[in-house]
Amino acid sequence: MRTRHVSLLLVAAILPGGSATAQTYTCLPSSHELTVDLRNHILWMVTTADTSAAADRTAYNLPTTTANKVTVVTAANQCAQAGAAYHAAVTPSGTPAVSRLMLSVLKVANDRYVVQDWSHTSSTGVHAITVVFDKHWNRLSAWHN
Repeated sequence: MRTRHVSLLLVAAILPGGSATAQTYTCLPSSHELTVDLRNHILWMVTTADTSAAADRTAYNLPTTTANKVTVVTAANQCAQAGAAYHAAVTPSGTPAVSRLMLSVLKVANDRYVVQDWSHTSSTGVHAITVVFDKHWNRLSAWHN
């Protein structure tokens, strides 16, 4: 009888809509190599007058700003919001949520977030999709690295 009870719990944990599991969203620290690389790329886009940087900045809905306005986000509540928004932006509607444990999240100026899940692979095999959100977590743009 004990085996049957454990089996039912496992089924409940893996069925879509089951309430036995919760998603975890973890932001990488500012010192992590992947976050440093993303921040450097975003810094180039938002602080440089270069025409290529300006074109990317416009295309991705990022503001021109100073380096001190590009900060790494590590607060748990903002990581959770970023993970949920990223999932909604890169997966088809209705896709069950998954834990995202390798998020790089940057706040740019006062009203933009740049989010990348380094472990994400899309259904078409695309890795490392970077998404730009507004301060309400609405998707503004995205690109593949």
